[in-house]
Parts: sequence; structure tokens; C-alpha cells
Amino acid sequence: MTDAPGDTEFASDDRTTVMKTVARPQVRVVEGREHYLLQLEGLEPGRRLRFGREPLRLGRRAPAEVLLADPEVSGLHCEVVARGHQGDAWLTDLNSTNGSFVEGRRVQGSVRLTQGMRLQIGRQVFVHEFRTPAEVAVADELAHDLDKARRYVQSLLPARVLQGDIRTDWCFEPCSALGGDAFGHVMLDDEHFACYLIDVSGHGVGAAVHSVSVMNVLRQRLLPGADFRDPAQVLGQLNAMFQMDSHDGRMFSIWYGVFHRTRRTLRYASGGHHPAYLAPADGGPLQALRTRNLLIGAVPEVPFTAAEVGVPAGARLFVFSDGVFELQGRDGRDWGLDDLLPWLGQVPADDASPAHWLQHAVLGQAKPGPLGDDFSLLAVTFA
Repeated sequence: MTDAPGDTEFASDDRTTVMKTVARPQVRVVEGREHYLLQLEGLEPGRRLRFGREPLRLGRRAPAEVLLADPEVSGLHCEVVARGHQGDAWLTDLNSTNGSFVEGRRVQGSVRLTQGMRLQIGRQVFVHEFRTPAEVAVADELAHDLDKARRYVQSLLPARVLQGDIRTDWCFEPCSALGGDAFGHVMLDDEHFACYLIDVSGHGVGAAVHSVSVMNVLRQRLLPGADFRDPAQVLGQLNAMFQMDSHDGRMFSIWYGVFHRTRRTLRYASGGHHPAYLAPADGGPLQALRTRNLLIGAVPEVPFTAAEVGVPAGARLFVFSDGVFELQGRDGRDWGLDDLLPWLGQVPADDASPAHWLQHAVLGQAKPGPLGDDFSLLAVTFA
């Protein structure tokens, strides 16, 4: 590629004056790369907005080229434009009311964007990309494959039970990268109801495939010699079947419980998992349900223990992954399990969708943007 027409510069010393021509830098000269804003969160996740030397304006109303129906976005909110020759781009805030944020910092005037930087305006989150068309095509194909994998995992999740003496509600919101959560529930016989949640280490396709394998074993009851009414036996046989040495170093945590309808008891076991919580209908203290067992797949031939608790009428069980509480609050503070517990106690006893109520309440306290982990939550109400 030839240089663009140049500018003339003069240099001199005490004896001579030298005139030389310096080429002006061009935009997008690196292998045909182009600038994009890829939407991660908001109105249209996954869409790409291409821009170049002509400013691309984002806002709620024309004359913005990209219209965002977000009440927190100003009419003309900000603009992006390509400058330079090394993948540089610039964002300028157009005196918006609520501000434009790059990497969490409010922009005053203009700021340089480099590849991978995140932009947030209102509830819309974008990332800056500088890619060739071929790279964009590969990324789009991968995103399509991940979306198919996410939909397959969701197809294995159980139907909600909306009537009867055992009712269930759940929510599953995958993170931007494919995660490794799975959960389910089933009537083992007329008296025994089982529910479980697993969380495979890591993210990506490998973790998702492993979680699907474990869930299919539990759904089809394929553990040789295991009584699925005995949580300790289930964890022991899972540990024998899914040793990490034979499964690409993968381990997983699990919470597994069995409710006896006549005796109104819940027998449970957890392996490397934080507690599930039993919330009484009268608003009394939460009861943490956990047994101190190792992660599944970590060590062969270790014993697993279970425990049992009575279940009063109207009590509700919450089983969830760590993605439900490992969040960042709107104030920038990292959450922990203790930040979630007060919300468990506030779920209305008469709410028919307790998992969705809790999801809405918790994510309303979290910093907007893509989740760092799967948000998996199962709620069971025992009438």
C-alpha cells in the first residue's frame, strides 16, 4: 500500500535548511481491518456497529445514526470515529445527561478506544473491536455455535411445576461465555421428590459438555448400584464415575436433596458446594443446608455423608450456583454469599414465581453488564 499524500515539514540548523515530505497516517491500513462496536448487553446483544473516519453517533433520537430506545440514553449521547493507523479510535461524549463510560470511568470530552475496551451508555454495553472481515466471520460462527450449545443445555432443564403440594420455579441466565451449570428435579416415586444443582469448574464448551454428561446421568438414573433416594450414595457413585483424571481435569460441585412427602423430611448432601437454604413460610430464620464433602472428581474412594431436616408446611428451598451471589454491586463493591441471604428472606411467601422475583431483585442491585458466571437458581415450595 502506498502512502497517502504528505505534509511538508522544514528542519534547519545553523548552516542548512532541509525540506522533507512526511506521509500522513491512514485509517485501517492493517490487513483490511475495520472498527466495530460489538453489543454485549442491552437491546440487541451480538450486533456489530461498523464505523470509520466519519463519526458514528449513538443516541435516542435522530440525527443519531444508531438509535437506542433506552430512557437512560440522551438524544445525542456520544460518537465514535476512527483515527490514526494502528487500530485507534476515539469516543466523544456529546454532553449526555447520564454520561458515557469507558472501562467503568466516565468520559470527560474525548477518550481513545483500543481493542477490547468496554463502553457503556445507559444500559447498553459495547466492546471495541478492530478486526478483518474473516475474523468477524469466524467470531460470528463461534457465537452461533455457543448459542446453540446454550439452547441445548436449556432444553434439558425441567418443566416448572406450577400446581400441587410440591411446586418449582427456576431461572437460568448463562454468562457471556458458555458456563457449566445444570440443575433438575424429578419425582422418583409417589413419595420421593429429588432436586439437584451442579456447577462444573471453568467455562466454555468443555465445562458445558461435562455438565450435560452429568445431568444426563442424573436424569436417566444411570449410576450403577445407587439408590437415588440416598443423597450420599448418589454423590459417591458420581465421584467414582467422574474422576478428574478421566475427564480432562474437570471437577464439579453439587447439591442433591430428596424430600419425603409423608414424613415431610428433606435428606440432602453437598459436595464442595455452598449451602442451599430452607426458608420457613412465617419469615423465620433461614436454615443453611450443607454437608462437608469434597468436590466430585477430586479424590477417588472417599466417603460422602448426608443430613436430614424437617420441612414445615409452606417452606421454600433455594438451591443456586455461586453466579447468583458473586456479583459486583452498583457501588462497585464485590458481593459475597452474605449479601444474598437477606434477599432470600424477603421473597414474598405468596409469590408464584419466587426464583424470578429473586433474580429481578438481585440483578437490580448488580452493576449493569454481562454476567461473569451463569445465574442458576432453583426454588421449591413445599405446601
